[in-house]
Amino acid sequence: MEGYIFVDENNDFIKWEKKFELGIPVIDNQHKQLVHLCNDLYQAVIRNKYRATTPGWHEALADALRETVNYVKTHFSDEEKLLTAVGYSGLDQQKAQHRNFTNKITENLKNFNKATFQDAMNFVRFLYDWILQHIAISDKQYVPAVLEYLKNKGN
Repeated sequence: MEGYIFVDENNDFIKWEKKFELGIPVIDNQHKQLVHLCNDLYQAVIRNKYRATTPGWHEALADALRETVNYVKTHFSDEEKLLTAVGYSGLDQQKAQHRNFTNKITENLKNFNKATFQDAMNFVRFLYDWILQHIAISDKQYVPAVLEYLKNKGN
């Protein structure tokens, strides 16, 4: 069923699962918050779809996007500081992915007043795909280096 978005304001769009955990508590907690923000955005768009005035869901979208942008900046900064301390060899690639993601969100925030409902749902899908792919693939690559660093730091 890939490519379909099931519209249900009573359910989360992304379900956090144990398999997403990296074993680095601070990063795992931030990833959970990103999933929560994606779910908030999804629910805000769905709840406001049938409002009589268009600005209703545009406002919800803008608020959710602003919160996401602010949180993403914090998360990426924390993650990059950790990877710098670890001396992670893939730091530049990680930074580039973070920058591209931030630019995409910022672009959507600038244009939210022109967005259609389908644009909003497409953006929610983008968040879903990016968050899960980034956690499951990109972030899992730095886990051994970070865990080794934390183990050595504890000794």
